[in-house]
Amino acid sequence: MNDKTATCTLGARLPAISRREEFLDAARTLISRSGVKATSMRDLAREVGVTEGALYRHFKSKDEIVSELFSSEASRLHDWLGRSIAGAEDGWGQLDALVRGFVVYGFEEADSFRLIMELHEVAGASIRPGVRMPKEHFIAILGRIARSEGWKMEKPVLVVFMVVGMLNRLIAGVRAMGAEDDREKTVKLALRVTRAIVSTAAEAV
Repeated sequence: MNDKTATCTLGARLPAISRREEFLDAARTLISRSGVKATSMRDLAREVGVTEGALYRHFKSKDEIVSELFSSEASRLHDWLGRSIAGAEDGWGQLDALVRGFVVYGFEEADSFRLIMELHEVAGASIRPGVRMPKEHFIAILGRIARSEGWKMEKPVLVVFMVVGMLNRLIAGVRAMGAEDDREKTVKLALRVTRAIVSTAAEAV
């Protein structure tokens, strides 16, 4: 490739979709580092090296960026969990596989996991249409367990909130202690506590 071709290639404008992905990647980095509240559109524009006006041509607001990021990362976790439970036969076996998959994701995909937990409260109600959410796996499995045990579980999502909240704090605590190498003990603890939560809370919800 000669110098003229190189100059033309480097100077070419990126397609709109590539530019949009570039902005999302920068937002992912900034929010992972500083949090949602501390990240502004000005910060993002500075990170990418464009004006705020150029950024607003691709996204209407920071809320739209947050929703897009949350939808993307949550979809990744949903697919990961789907693969984790493949092959498990009964409801309790699926729950164990789901919890194990969730904890392993928290360690192996730490940046994505932190982003999901960070964005959940601010973006949970504004996800992209058609995006599959991780909680769908939990709710479906809790339904199978309830039917097999003869439990009446009218609001399984409340059990999901308790389980996911516990798992999030457990993963964060283990990582803060620098004890990630002891992953199997973490998984075993998560399994025992999750089963206890489900068994105890089932009739109440």
